[in-house]
Amino acid sequence: MLLFANYYVGLAQESILVKFKVDASSLKNITNFGVRGSASPLSWEKTALLQDDDQDGIYEGELRFPQNIEVLEYKYVYGDKTFVWELEAQNRILLIDNAQIQTNDTWNLQSPFDIKKLPKLSAEKLVADFRIFKKALLEIHPGLYRYNTKDQIDSLFKHFEEIFSKPLTYQEAFLNFTKITSAIKCGHTFPSFYNQTAFIQEVVLNQKDKLPFTFRVFDDKIFITENVIESLEIPPGTEIVAIDGIPTQILLKETAKLVKADGANDGKRYADLNTFGVGGYFEMFDCYFPLLYPPVDGQYTVKIRMPDSEKTEELKVNAVSRAERTNALIKKKPNHITKADQLWKLEFWENNTAYLQLGTFDVFQLSFEWTEFLKNAFKEIKNRKTKNLVIDIRWNEGGQDEVLFFIGQNVSRQAIKIPQRQDLVRYNIISAELKPYLFTWDKTFFDLSPKTKPYNKDYFLFTGENITEVQPYKNAFEGNLYLLVNGSNSSATFYFAEIAKENKLATLIGETTGGSQQGLNAGTMFFLRLPHSKIEIDIPIIGSFSNDKPSGGIEPDVRVKPKLEDLVKGEDKVLRVSREIIEKNE
Repeated sequence: MLLFANYYVGLAQESILVKFKVDASSLKNITNFGVRGSASPLSWEKTALLQDDDQDGIYEGELRFPQNIEVLEYKYVYGDKTFVWELEAQNRILLIDNAQIQTNDTWNLQSPFDIKKLPKLSAEKLVADFRIFKKALLEIHPGLYRYNTKDQIDSLFKHFEEIFSKPLTYQEAFLNFTKITSAIKCGHTFPSFYNQTAFIQEVVLNQKDKLPFTFRVFDDKIFITENVIESLEIPPGTEIVAIDGIPTQILLKETAKLVKADGANDGKRYADLNTFGVGGYFEMFDCYFPLLYPPVDGQYTVKIRMPDSEKTEELKVNAVSRAERTNALIKKKPNHITKADQLWKLEFWENNTAYLQLGTFDVFQLSFEWTEFLKNAFKEIKNRKTKNLVIDIRWNEGGQDEVLFFIGQNVSRQAIKIPQRQDLVRYNIISAELKPYLFTWDKTFFDLSPKTKPYNKDYFLFTGENITEVQPYKNAFEGNLYLLVNGSNSSATFYFAEIAKENKLATLIGETTGGSQQGLNAGTMFFLRLPHSKIEIDIPIIGSFSNDKPSGGIEPDVRVKPKLEDLVKGEDKVLRVSREIIEKNE
């Protein structure tokens, strides 16, 4: 008995007691209120119940955690068969750094967290993650040597192996994994913002370190479109000349280096630095700029030049979170875009013209059924006997190929020829060593042997379904089609622009697209989840190769480059030119 007593006393001393206390008085008539989390004795599958003995809406409970847990992610939940979770897309973060910890939380209200208190990731953990990451790229990535020689990739790995051999913060680890993936020059390889754990999103991407502006990038310069600082009058078109003493041209260049893009298509990299403050979306500049140039004491020193002025002035502005900026933008403009649904719309203009805006092909983000939306749109276009159709895919990076095929079948009067390339993969069967860290939506991706045959010493030829043409629908649109494009179009929308141009389906208006005519690395994906840093990295499986085409994007038939004066006037030059072309044709 004495032996067991000593054992349990020792266990208590080696564990950490966490006392949970949460004010849930805003909730009424609830059952089974408790907490779930990332480390035992908590889990995300089962609720550890908390008690409200005096019925005042304050729930409490105690749990002991092992000392080897440094960070606990958790959130509160209630319900029986149907569960209600707090803090959509966010987790609470608790450092397990004392023998006894007390929380004082409020239901559905995120407590501020100082990321400076987070312990650094150890060199041992980082080296382990880096080796898994390196093995995954070498074994899987079909375009690893598309734009780099083997010597260049070997040198890249050697350089970063040294960097990861020292302790790093989570932000530093995320930044350095991003530097590696951006050096591969693949538009589908990066630590995806959307696929990260809630913990990484919180400590790396959702901090209060963003500029309090939305802006457009013209000719290596930043011009403010909206300012959310109520105490400052900053008109649209105001130029940001420097931030914290760093000239805009330099900080744009350094930030653009981190943006995923294919080959030397820098137009795509700079296009993605435009920042609109769209609610719910991660934007490249927001994510990368603070990692390179974090605010000093929560502030940025911004040198600005007002429109039509030669003078500059310096301002100290408080950094904001994405959510704070979005809420301020909604306050200024209630119709500010806050969800993907607002990126799709159908309008009818003069000159018998329909305008169809499709701001994303990531249709899983839409609350409505996208096929029904498009069916109804094309039905109305036909019923109105519309002669001209403008489809606007600017700022649309891509998404599901099914969307572009569906649109193609509704706007073509003849079979659509699909540009053909060789589809190559690097592996037949994923190694057992790597498999535990890879996730995807189709388990057959782990064994491609039924769909491959030897090609050369480096590749297998992927012999899966190869679509050569798409047949149009019987009642397809028969009028004039105009497709609005820009540098953001780099995946499914790149292919849309390419197919439309090669099949002469549409007049392309706007700017050169992203992507590469020599082919993309995409099609299907693995999501690599590193066990220690918790960082997730997207790795494409299939590489499409064409050696008889240039490496750049698709050139528009009518080039229209937006200018600063259009921004100041609040005018969309591409739409204006499109209307002028249609009117002239009429």
